[in-house]
Formats: sequence, C-alpha cells, structure tokens
Amino acid sequence: MSKIVSITKEMIIDAAFNITKEKGFSKLSNREIAKYLNCSIRPIYYQFKNSEELMRELNKVMIKYFYDFLTNNMNDEMPKYKQTGINYIKFAKEEKNLFKVLFMSKTNLSISEFIGAAEDNINNIFKLIKGSTKLNDEEIMSFHTKMWLFTHGLATLLACDAIKLNDKQISELLSSEFKALMLLEKEK
Repeated sequence: MSKIVSITKEMIIDAAFNITKEKGFSKLSNREIAKYLNCSIRPIYYQFKNSEELMRELNKVMIKYFYDFLTNNMNDEMPKYKQTGINYIKFAKEEKNLFKVLFMSKTNLSISEFIGAAEDNINNIFKLIKGSTKLNDEEIMSFHTKMWLFTHGLATLLACDAIKLNDKQISELLSSEFKALMLLEKEK
C-alpha cells in the first residue's frame, strides 16, 4: 500500500526557496516546484490563491533568510554594524541568486521605502548604528542610507563578478566609508 503525502504550503515555499537559491528566480515555476516535490502542480493551486500569493510568501522567507544571514555569526572583534556590512557583501558573494532577486530586481520604491521595507529588521540595524555612533534617529536614517548605497554598490559588483575583492579589502573599504560619512555628519 502506498503512503499518501500531503503537500503543505511550507513544503511548497521551501521548494520555491531552494529552487531560487540553487538555480535562480528565472528557473522558478509551478512545474519546477512540482518536479522538486515529486508531485503534480495541483497542490500548488490548492494551497495558494494565485502566483502573487506564493511570491509574497517566498519573498518573506527570502527576507528572513537574508536578515538572519546578516546578524548570525557576529563576534566582538569588530563593531556589529560593520559586521552587517561585511555580511551583506558576503551574502551577495555566496547567495548570488537570492541577492539578485532581493536587491537587483525592479521594485519602483524610493530609497527610503526600499530600505524600510523590512521595518522590524531595519530597526535592529538602526540599534547597531546607535551602538557604534552618537547619531540621533534622523541622522541614523541618512547615515545608513549613504552607507547602504556604498555597501550595495560593492555587493552588486561582486554578485555580478564584475570585480574581485578579498575580505581584508572589503573591511578596509567599509571602514573608510564609515569614517568619511561620520566626518560629514560632524560637519553638519
């Protein structure tokens, strides 16, 4: 007697996440998910109203994975905020497919909307900035936006294999940019 396996939402999201991570977003389809789960496409249509709902749920999982990646494996050897920048770049290098979906896709958002899209997670990042600086809340948003744009530029270049940088070079570039931005903040 064969065992009937019920395909859950979580199984579908997990499959979609793994396909995107391994093969890229362009390879993600209901047929590919069904193939990954060794089932028909019917459970996907049963569990999700439409592909937009599936994509929203997948995006939540990718964002959580990204922020966990940023904040895991922190140590006391360097400031926590700097470690998030290094981890951001490391994510771009190690998780290229996820980075491209999250940060190199059209969103039509302004910079502040884009940065603030994951509000709970960004608040944790702002706490790290507060711990490394004497900036007030308004200055933190401005500072982080500039630092993020610099870090994102490096990450994008590395994700596309346009340039090569080792860990020491990345650390030095982030430190230099941090110092430069702090000098600009002091001049205000």
